Amino acid sequence: MTFASIMVHMDTGRRSHLRLSLAVKLVHEYQASLTGLLAVYAADPAWVHRVPDGGRYLEAYRQRMEEACHVAQCAFDRATEELLVPVEWRIAEGPPLVAVQREARLGDLLIMGQDDPDDPTAFVASHFVETIILEAGRPVLVIPSAGWFRQIGRRVMVAWNGSRESTRAIHDALPFLRRADSVDVVSCAVVGKRRDDWLAPAQYPVAWLARHGIAARVHEVPVGVDLSTGEALLSQAADLSADLMVLGAYGHSRMSELVLGGVTQTLLTSMTVPTLFSH
Repeated sequence: MTFASIMVHMDTGRRSHLRLSLAVKLVHEYQASLTGLLAVYAADPAWVHRVPDGGRYLEAYRQRMEEACHVAQCAFDRATEELLVPVEWRIAEGPPLVAVQREARLGDLLIMGQDDPDDPTAFVASHFVETIILEAGRPVLVIPSAGWFRQIGRRVMVAWNGSRESTRAIHDALPFLRRADSVDVVSCAVVGKRRDDWLAPAQYPVAWLARHGIAARVHEVPVGVDLSTGEALLSQAADLSADLMVLGAYGHSRMSELVLGGVTQTLLTSMTVPTLFSH
């Protein structure tokens, strides 16, 4: 199992170039094809025309977005001109939440950026990243909105709670795990709470990884009332100097509503290292 096709989401935000740089590095490592997927915020003409001078505003906005999208495509072309693998530039047609779900199914891995409230130019849609994680059917590598990451996947931390989502995530992360210098499986147990019988203990993924030739260490982390599981995982990632976290994402999204598990929400909000989410 490997990544034969990597897709990177491009927008008009200031962090788009970092995602592109990391995608190019991963393409080199896995000799995968690369697709740049442009998806940007689409103003609703029906709403715009209700405000004074809305037509002029909409036309000016369209021109600004066309220029910004042209800049994004030029950046993609420059970054990929020397790649010796298939390269493609695609534009997500239609509502972004729908279009990116559809286009993501062309790839083995989708790279996206964490929502950045400090950069309005990066806004695509409400609950954009969360919805794609839950609905695309592909693992999504989310890059934090702060920090610079020179490499991904040398020191991998797997968040494990024994569930279906955890099992799916560690399977989807196999290409990273096979190339990692170290793999740590972290299991957080809430103090005083009995583990459900159907949840697999942390020794199971370690044994499974060993059958794939991957050595992993187990860390059992007790979690009390003063610290959430998500916060405990972020603390462990820092202690282990992890450059990639692997997590099974919990929740459901049906466009009209989005419900996320507490750990998923905490990491999407406060992530400090690139995280591979799988649902």
